Amino acid sequence: MTEFSIVPPDFKEKDPRPFAHLFPDMIRNDDQSFVAFIKKWQRFDFYNSLNMFEEYARANGFILFPATIMHWRRRNGFGAERRARVGRKSFYMVREYELTDREKENLLDYIEEVRRKRL
Repeated sequence: MTEFSIVPPDFKEKDPRPFAHLFPDMIRNDDQSFVAFIKKWQRFDFYNSLNMFEEYARANGFILFPATIMHWRRRNGFGAERRARVGRKSFYMVREYELTDREKENLLDYIEEVRRKRL
């Protein structure tokens, strides 16, 4: 379980920041281009922050687990000291032996869903 990542593997390749540096007039002059750029940048920033938290969790022997696939009573049991918030989403740092079989299945489904989405 520790080698799995909830961050898409190719998110760093699709960094939109150089695009803004190379083509600033194209982004500024068109409202549609500007909104599309901002959305791509926000998505990249979210996954970049999530990657940082995931690296921290791995270094301390934890798995970063999304709160959306965890039962609310289990979330309350972990407390705020093991919670990481990225944007509006919460993630919990849990050890692999603390996960139930159902939570492991949900985590693998979540990882597959993240990999299918385009950045």
